[in-house]
Amino acid sequence: MVSCNDFQMLATQAAKARNIHDDSFGALNMVVAGDFAQLPPMSGPSLYSGKVTLQVSDAMDQRNQNAVLGKILWHQFNTVVILRKNMRQKVQSEADDKLRRALENMRYGACSGDDIAFLESRIAGFRPENPKLNKKSIRNVSIITARNSQKDSLNNMGAARFARDTGQTLMHFHSIDRVSARSVDKNKWKGCIQSDIKRMTPRLQRKLWEALPSTTNEYIPGKLSICMGMPIMLRSNDATEMCITKGQEAVVCGWHSIEGPMGQPVLETLFVRLVNPSKKIQIEGLPENVVPLVRTVTHITVLLEDDSLLSVLREQVVCLLNFGMTDYTSQGRSRIENPVELANCKNHMSYYVALSRGVTAEGTVIVQGFDAKKITSGMSGFLRQELRELEILDEITRLRFEGKLPRTVAGLYRRGLIRSFYAWKTDHRDPPHFHPAMRWNASMGPRVTEPVIYSEWRPSGQSHSKRKASSTAHISRQEYVETSNADMRPVKKRKIDQAPHTAMPHLVPQLRKPVGLIWDARDYSCAYDSTFTILGNLWAENPEGWTTYFGRISGGLGEFATLMSSVREGRIPFERARDLVRRGMNGMKPEYFPYGRNNTSVDRIAQVLLPSKYYAVGTHTCQKCGFMDNRAYGMLESYLTASLNGYSENPVTLSVSDWLSNYMTNGRKKRCPSCTQMGRRERMKMTAHLKDVPPIMLFDVCSDRLVFDDELRFMLGRNNEITTLKLRGVIYGGQSHFTCRYIQEDGTIWFNDGITTGSSCLREGKIQDLDDRLCLHRCGSNQAVAIIYAKTRINSVG
Repeated sequence: MVSCNDFQMLATQAAKARNIHDDSFGALNMVVAGDFAQLPPMSGPSLYSGKVTLQVSDAMDQRNQNAVLGKILWHQFNTVVILRKNMRQKVQSEADDKLRRALENMRYGACSGDDIAFLESRIAGFRPENPKLNKKSIRNVSIITARNSQKDSLNNMGAARFARDTGQTLMHFHSIDRVSARSVDKNKWKGCIQSDIKRMTPRLQRKLWEALPSTTNEYIPGKLSICMGMPIMLRSNDATEMCITKGQEAVVCGWHSIEGPMGQPVLETLFVRLVNPSKKIQIEGLPENVVPLVRTVTHITVLLEDDSLLSVLREQVVCLLNFGMTDYTSQGRSRIENPVELANCKNHMSYYVALSRGVTAEGTVIVQGFDAKKITSGMSGFLRQELRELEILDEITRLRFEGKLPRTVAGLYRRGLIRSFYAWKTDHRDPPHFHPAMRWNASMGPRVTEPVIYSEWRPSGQSHSKRKASSTAHISRQEYVETSNADMRPVKKRKIDQAPHTAMPHLVPQLRKPVGLIWDARDYSCAYDSTFTILGNLWAENPEGWTTYFGRISGGLGEFATLMSSVREGRIPFERARDLVRRGMNGMKPEYFPYGRNNTSVDRIAQVLLPSKYYAVGTHTCQKCGFMDNRAYGMLESYLTASLNGYSENPVTLSVSDWLSNYMTNGRKKRCPSCTQMGRRERMKMTAHLKDVPPIMLFDVCSDRLVFDDELRFMLGRNNEITTLKLRGVIYGGQSHFTCRYIQEDGTIWFNDGITTGSSCLREGKIQDLDDRLCLHRCGSNQAVAIIYAKTRINSVG
């Protein structure tokens, strides 16, 4: 099985391969296969882990966030087909029937007394009725065990016995080891420290040769003891086209060796005959299915006797003896003779994997006694819930295929689909093929789980240099409930300056002449100059009020407000405040905010100063069939990309208020899954609920047909209280240089270019006097790339 993190990584790599990053798996149709009754992944949480939530939190590190996204991806798979026919244990006999029944109950940790009695009858012993381990057909078959240390012991004992049985002498081939400066891998041995050994001594080399393969993270032996005909197992994927893959079984049929630097025999090439390869392999000059394995160099971490870890470069043929294998390695195999050692198996899943490898009851041999409690005490609640949900989804898939499911049974994710299924299924009985261990009872809690708000999937490590206007992220249930009483009425399609004006109850601060920033010719600063000229002069109009708001918006803006207080008091120049904030950005992402003659972009600065926070939520309802999506999508950020792409009518011009109104009603287009299942292509209507209004909004301008409104108006709450944001700045870009226009609250326009005007700003008139708002799109040869709106009612308490 794969972990949540591996599932997320698979989706991310598919998105990268197809260059489609706004859909899971790069919009590929995916079919996954697996068995949750077998062992969970060796590293990382399983797809049913209760430790992984369905919502991403800022407090999580990258690995935990990826685990959440992987689990969300898994919950998108709601078409399930469970294959019930046993394709391994096909022999029909009384004993085989008992084996099949025991394995079926073992999947759920619910073996009966009859099952235990049958398994005990398969324990090897000296009595005539007991299975025998010294039977010729089973003598050289690998024994499945749970621990790598036991596997190593079985291999050592098996090699010595095999040499005696065949009258051969074991040949010992040693590795060539060198101490590496690479950091050690601490995943396998948590809490151990790295050794301070710097060079390889003869004494250390001998200790490494005698150490078991399980003391290394890659299980590569320091000493390989072999003879002709000895069974081995390949440990690396060297050539999949020739079946030289990890886990492939083989037997030794020859070798070529050399003398090592310490006089030890060293394998150069090992020739092996593959056992039951997936296809016939023929290499010129070699018999059929015989392939060469060459010595390779591998970085390994070795656990030393003092529990310290040493990083080593090991040259060795990558294979192991095959008289023992772990339960993880055995997965996917079918074995006519199946000797197993169960005493150290951790749980019923390990028992099931080991015993289900056998094809017949006669070939199943248990080496010694076992703990019956591990297969009679049930399974974990999270695994039971996962298996129950998969069984229900299988039933839903069957009914849908047979045309017996109404269109009201639909859902984008499994939880919503199952809820709609039980809403339609009045008797609430479990499907008839449920195993008794999975049937619902009152002790399990509610039969139908509560609705879940899922976080939105995004590829891990995906860098968004520009956040699209339609991008959203699902918010927590608590946030959604708080906004249920809020109402958002989008601005109607009319000129904003034609809207009725209301009297402002506060006094407008005394206006002053704005100041600009002098361009830094050594470390190009024009993107910072244009952005901070607007924000700095905005702060200067109401320092107390904007200091409070800047601190609430982000740490970067809070730091800038603090520095502006020092500028106001004459302790530092304006340019010093800019440079200190820039230094903080460079420390966070030096590749985005470089020094020297390298420009950054205004949108990257905006992403740091105006981080993602959602001021509204949207829900979807199908007008055709009434289906309602049970997820709430976060909307309305402080930073948006205003693009006219996707408008079917292709308007000549569109105002910012009209674009915003369209965004709040059509920002996230979704097809109705219920209608899609019925063969229709219906888009759902989105209803937006406004929680609050951003104090500052920066729009990334992507069209010269976008008309800049003087102000934007939002109606908030049941009383439709109006909150106004005024246009306060326009940033222009062109020829690798940025300039800006700052607009005071009374509408006076000031131009600044850090190169030509320096700290001075040139007055250009008033915005009210402009005949054509589109003239704000250009400033000389430069084009508008961003506009900034800010609240008009600002005070220190917010």
